[in-house]
Amino acid sequence: MPSTGQVLLLIAVVLTAVPLPSQNVNLKHPEEIHSQKPTSPDDMRARVANLQLQKDATELSDVCASVPHDMDGVKQGRMAQDLVDKLKRLEKLSKRVREQLARSTSTP
Repeated sequence: MPSTGQVLLLIAVVLTAVPLPSQNVNLKHPEEIHSQKPTSPDDMRARVANLQLQKDATELSDVCASVPHDMDGVKQGRMAQDLVDKLKRLEKLSKRVREQLARSTSTP
């Protein structure tokens, strides 16, 4: 009768020797296997620009959401100290987002 160690060794050998369907082995056409290719500098720039656009758009949304509350205070005669700064930030962000969108739509 084989020992437990021998049985475990036999199972390990069988499992490593038999390719599983989930391993995606393509022996007939190895060039079709999609491996991770190094990204070009242009691709990296596009990714960074896209991330910056998303970040700016999120910040723009946050600033826009806070302005109506501050404007309600102005109607009541109370102006928030940072309202002017928020409005300047809103202008800068909207200009930057608009420029980034124009750049991304003009390049193929």
